[in-house]
Amino acid sequence: MRILYDGWPLIYQPDGAAALHLSTLLTLTPEGIEPVLALPTESSPEGFLEGIQLAHQASQDLRAWQQRSLPALAAAHQAHAIHSTQSAASLFGRVPTIISPSGYGALEPSQAGMVGRLGQALGRGGLARAQVLYPTDMDAPRLPGELLPIAPIANPAFSGTHAHAPEELELPQSYLLYHGPSHPGTLLQLLESWTWAAASIGEMYPLVLLGLSEAAKRFVEQKAPEFHVEEYVHLLPRVHPAHLAAIYQGASAVLHPAPLSLWGGAARHALAADLPLAAYADAAMERLVGAAAYLVEPGDLRAFGAATITVVVDDKVRADLISAAHKLRSQWDAAQFKSDLGEIYAQLA
Repeated sequence: MRILYDGWPLIYQPDGAAALHLSTLLTLTPEGIEPVLALPTESSPEGFLEGIQLAHQASQDLRAWQQRSLPALAAAHQAHAIHSTQSAASLFGRVPTIISPSGYGALEPSQAGMVGRLGQALGRGGLARAQVLYPTDMDAPRLPGELLPIAPIANPAFSGTHAHAPEELELPQSYLLYHGPSHPGTLLQLLESWTWAAASIGEMYPLVLLGLSEAAKRFVEQKAPEFHVEEYVHLLPRVHPAHLAAIYQGASAVLHPAPLSLWGGAARHALAADLPLAAYADAAMERLVGAAAYLVEPGDLRAFGAATITVVVDDKVRADLISAAHKLRSQWDAAQFKSDLGEIYAQLA
């Protein structure tokens, strides 16, 4: 059975949640499935794609890619279904579509014009005809389409043997990691909360920001001096998905003052790497992480700054969070995920 996987995120945001979950799907492809990876470029990214059939069609237009290119490539390669980690599907395509929603929803400023909103509307319309997968340890998303629960999973590399990140990233010896939305409001809250912690721990544990859009990086570079934290903020360049596990494993803690991503998000991958996690408390986060995170009320920036310090310097809190994370992620079963996904695919044959 042949499945066409949407490779757009690997090319245009390889260090984002959608690309991370796509790499997980390609790693945990069920038995009997022949994956075909659709790429919007004539070249192929290096890394983990050996042995996977590739389908190329150059495109820089996300709306056209989702609405026309993916259905055409699926038909050309006789795929039984399209599987995408982006929250959109073709409105008129004839090939069944499966969606694993990854990311944080809102358009980037560069996408928010009329064309961007039209593309989002068409993609959301297509979702009504799609099957939408969500992990059983999270609530069903408020999305159109047929909602199907499936076993939770993180990328297996995050809980595997510790690897070293590429030297050219020039990572600090120790650091805190943010890997979340590029939304300006979220980044402002992150920077302001960091002012409460940076004076105490910033020199030894600078804040590393991963996966931001280019516009978001410029925004942080502009705003960090206003908060007097620029020397304690480290912006990473675009990173290949194969290096994300090493970046997490080298961190001292993960900061996530932001909503959750259903798949591929920082909170789940912090747990997978047995890392202390500081995050905002809400029903969804509490259900996912339980006792494996230090949670504060959303918007309480001073408390979040205090949480940031605590998960670094309080040895007992760190040990308790790491132990809880290890216990929680040990319940995730890659074999069960593959089995659940295989059954969903088989229904389309």
